[in-house]
Amino acid sequence: MPLIIDSLEDALIQITGQPKRQYSKQERDEARGNLALMNDRVFMVTFADNKNNHIITEIVNALRKIHGLAPIPPIERTTVQNVSLLDVLGRGMVGDLLSEGALINISVEVQKGSQDDYAVRGTLTSSNAMRVQFNAGDDFTEAPDVIGINILGFRLPELEHRKEFVSRIVRAEYESRKTFLADKYSDYYIELPKMDNWTKEKLPEEYHDLWDLCHIFKAKTKEHEEVIRMQTITNPTALELSNEVRRIVAPDDFVDETLIRKDELEQLRNYMIRQKQKGKEEGKAEGKAEGKAEGQEKMLIMAIQSNAPNELIETLRKGAEITEARLAELRKMATVQ
Repeated sequence: MPLIIDSLEDALIQITGQPKRQYSKQERDEARGNLALMNDRVFMVTFADNKNNHIITEIVNALRKIHGLAPIPPIERTTVQNVSLLDVLGRGMVGDLLSEGALINISVEVQKGSQDDYAVRGTLTSSNAMRVQFNAGDDFTEAPDVIGINILGFRLPELEHRKEFVSRIVRAEYESRKTFLADKYSDYYIELPKMDNWTKEKLPEEYHDLWDLCHIFKAKTKEHEEVIRMQTITNPTALELSNEVRRIVAPDDFVDETLIRKDELEQLRNYMIRQKQKGKEEGKAEGKAEGKAEGQEKMLIMAIQSNAPNELIETLRKGAEITEARLAELRKMATVQ
């Protein structure tokens, strides 16, 4: 029976407040086997509370090894974003991680499902990491180096021309293509589906550590043993990560929470679909009035931006029956646009 609710806030309260169902052993075992490090809760628990910082360090070093770059110092602190139910629905987010070491910040985004304009999000995440532990007025020589890592379960349109499953993005001067602060700022995009076009034997040896680690991210827990054997995974950190993931998903409580989250997410999706359909139906009746009001406000904003006389602005305001308080809001909007 569908939930009867009037707002998204009410939906979240009612969905998360419902009695939790009991799952059978078969349901738990099946769910446990299908979990992977790309799952939001598996990712979060694996790296939260400064756990496994050394694994993040080794992932970074595996990436840098490809380009002959020196290893980074050990990571000192890790923060993982606790993803909310609404985050998962609205942004498809799996996990956000920020690690800090000696004058270096590492941002990690793990994105399971395809997301429009993800390249922008990856760039913004990396840029935000530049500001952590660095404030306006500080000595710029103390600004941290930043490495952005994006592990994606889909292909990035901007990298369609690339056959390789990992791409390093750096700033460069346009005409000469000469790199600009490339030793300080780098973004890596790992497209897991592209790994299907390669075998370990066809890759240069410097890729092998990253290959091993990426297969642990990619594989479901029930596939780990076979993947380790078939892909001849020998990297010690990759083997440790596999053991850690399987240890994390072993408790029934963990699997139950994951299944509960899945059920809640499905209910929230259904609610959003119903609201969208309801909005379309109501929009047919109210669209004309709303469109007219929106057009009048846009006209006012244009008048403000054009420094129109106050008399004209006041005439427009009264004609559109816009309050003075709303006019003040429109003035603020005009300065931002």
